[in-house]
Amino acid sequence: MVYCDFSNSLYKYLDIYHNGLKKLANKEMQAIVGHLREMSDENQDEILTQFLSDYCDSDVWDTLKDRGNADIPYELKEYILMWITPRCEEKKMPECRWYYELFRNHKQGYQAAVKYLEIAYSSMKCDQKTIDLLFDSYLDILGWGAHHFPDGCIIEDNTIVDCFQKCEDILKEKTVSERLINQLNYYRILYECYNRYVDDGRKRKYEDYLNEANIHFLYSRAFYYEK
Repeated sequence: MVYCDFSNSLYKYLDIYHNGLKKLANKEMQAIVGHLREMSDENQDEILTQFLSDYCDSDVWDTLKDRGNADIPYELKEYILMWITPRCEEKKMPECRWYYELFRNHKQGYQAAVKYLEIAYSSMKCDQKTIDLLFDSYLDILGWGAHHFPDGCIIEDNTIVDCFQKCEDILKEKTVSERLINQLNYYRILYECYNRYVDDGRKRKYEDYLNEANIHFLYSRAFYYEK
């Protein structure tokens, strides 16, 4: 099998899937993965490397992202996880970045995703996408921590300090998009407002601090139950 054959098989799978024949599509995907299992390591490496390059770094496989859960079909993705993990352990690039893009929300892969992204950042082959993804991963943690402001912060103080510091370290070493820098500044002000609100004994409304800082915060809905 060459990459052209692999691509044609994926397009065949998509045609079947979009026609609503999901059981038949699953059989087609099982056949695709079966062919991958049977081929030589060299052939498999060539095909999967090209596929992930097309999937992660171009719009070639946007049609795959339009299906169902907007992800690579389960059986193929699980096979990719098995294939890519040893390559990440060898600190290969761009595999370490690809791993993060593919498995940061995976039920098992998420545990190693940030670790591999940090390895990608430290690599001589670090690219702009890696820089932005790592920076954004720390912003995601800060965003999660602020999820229930002003009722409380759901990450620890040392995690907050660590995320801000790591973002600052990246800014000293690399070029980061203005959008991400603005987002970092937003979280810095948001957390400052929250800390002032707590330090003042929560006597004033949290909105007062936000208004004074001229920022907007979208509140999460919280439900409280009596015991």
